[in-house]
Amino acid sequence: MPENTLKRELKLTNLISMAAGGMIAAWMVEIKFWFELSGPGAIFSLITCGLLVLPLCLIYSEMTSMLPYAGGENIWVSNAFGWNAGWFSCWGVMLLYVMAMPTVAYGIASMIGYLYPVTFVQTKIVAAVILVIWFFLTNRELKLLARMQSIFFWSTLVVSLVASCIFICSKQWSFEHLSPWFPNGFSGYGAAVGLLIMKFVGFDLIPQLSEESNFPKKKLWIAFVGSLFFTVLIYSMAVIGVGGIVSNEWVAETDIVDPRVADIIGMHWLGIVIVVMGTLTCLTTLSSFWLCASRTLYGASKQRQFTPFFSALNDAGQPFRANVVVGILSLYFTVFAPEAWINYIYAIYGVAAGVIYLMVTLSFMKLRKSRPDWERPYEVKAAGLFGVISLIFTIWVIYSSVMAMDAGAWVVLGLYLALGVPFWMYARHKQKTDPENWSALIISPDNQK
Repeated sequence: MPENTLKRELKLTNLISMAAGGMIAAWMVEIKFWFELSGPGAIFSLITCGLLVLPLCLIYSEMTSMLPYAGGENIWVSNAFGWNAGWFSCWGVMLLYVMAMPTVAYGIASMIGYLYPVTFVQTKIVAAVILVIWFFLTNRELKLLARMQSIFFWSTLVVSLVASCIFICSKQWSFEHLSPWFPNGFSGYGAAVGLLIMKFVGFDLIPQLSEESNFPKKKLWIAFVGSLFFTVLIYSMAVIGVGGIVSNEWVAETDIVDPRVADIIGMHWLGIVIVVMGTLTCLTTLSSFWLCASRTLYGASKQRQFTPFFSALNDAGQPFRANVVVGILSLYFTVFAPEAWINYIYAIYGVAAGVIYLMVTLSFMKLRKSRPDWERPYEVKAAGLFGVISLIFTIWVIYSSVMAMDAGAWVVLGLYLALGVPFWMYARHKQKTDPENWSALIISPDNQK
């Protein structure tokens, strides 16, 4: 194996479980937001969003099979629109991953509170300890973390589906309780379709880890579609399970939905199992986004968009310096960021994800025309149709998210974008003063053979 190269040790099932683990977060806490938007009709918003994400997943499948390098979207956009566009797409992707970190702390907080009351400060301490432990795990061989992720995910899948089936089969469940399906009408349904894109961010872990996979690239689509299917299945069953027992008003006033519903039907033991499973789910989410962030920095470093410092690998084949930076960012946004930050996540997430996915779609369409000679182990059928669907969907995601943003969210987003400008300027400056180490490079099949 060439020096300073990521190890190929991930199976197809590993990628499915790791990507799905990134998407399937602690919904028993966030389901309150879904019901606030579109009530029990959130199941249709989730399914619609999932169906609209499907063409995007197929586009990602082709792009990943053609350019299977750590860095993912940055590499694709750079090849289509140049080094500068790739840099800013990389900065946007990092925002997605960094913002995922606070959801872990707040998710764990609500779940621990179900078992034993804890203060907000104690929650921060627990989150910090988890992050430190995870930092050491991310610097071990990836197959160890992948094995843990697989165990956590498949356990989550079984427990969540069994719990939802128990709810639906209980005496307290009634189809009539699901009415009204859409308390906020079509506007609530449409807004949910756009904003719930946050719950499907995670499939983009696959391109970040594709360089470390050891199966044929033509099968990558299975990882994308499989992780998307399991996510929609778990979320949809959860909405139907709890929505047939409790009212929208009850959901709005409770702290953690599924375990409290288990108490209503007289199964406190099930509530405990759900909480334990939910905590493990938070860990899979943390792990998935951590890996995405470190590989994004690693790929950007290889393209000389960030310092070569981030491209160094340890003996286990992990980008340990990139992991240090991700760890610091994770600690800040999970432990030190203000509590109000969590209120901005959905809207900012939607804007960032919408812009990134729009750029990926445009890159897909452009590279189809400009680089037809590049090998595509997986090739999207009806590429033009899927490209148009993805364009319309991503524009709707951006619109819905922008409409949901308040002044505080705009300030946070503006500050993040402003923070990136000095790093971009530094890279451009180094290209002129130290071209030997910083000359612009765009990773492609032409220079990676």
